[in-house]
Amino acid sequence: MRSSSFILKMILVVIALIFLVGCSQEPVEIHYASDECAHCKMMITDEQFASQLVTAKGKALKFDAIECMAIYHRKNKDDLGDSRLWVSNYNTPGTWLDAFEAQYVKSEVIKSPMGESLLALPTKEAAEVHIEKRPGRLLLWNEVSQTEMNLGTGMQK
Repeated sequence: MRSSSFILKMILVVIALIFLVGCSQEPVEIHYASDECAHCKMMITDEQFASQLVTAKGKALKFDAIECMAIYHRKNKDDLGDSRLWVSNYNTPGTWLDAFEAQYVKSEVIKSPMGESLLALPTKEAAEVHIEKRPGRLLLWNEVSQTEMNLGTGMQK
């Protein structure tokens, strides 16, 4: 009797672990040229500008540009709760940065898929080095997330 109780407890522990692992908020793989942006519905093709939002339940919403995720997050913030936001490191595509910790450049010369020319870098120093080589303006997430954008025109409201 005792061994069947132990086995049942172990099965419950394994099931609980499966649920916990299934709710990871780590970034997921984006299938470029096949996955669609959750905001604008365009195909995601450029890994330098991709971003994603992972909900508390582990559901990943993928975006073709930082500005799409910023707009989606702002419009749905109340429903998204403790979601994690991830942006691709412009200098090292495929490396994900926490959107709240990343540094952003609004470039004057590099165009993102939706025209707002936002790119993410891991540190303020990396962003400043980028701006020295290619003109742009340094931003933090709170500025990116509050900016009103005309997607596709590259013009701010």
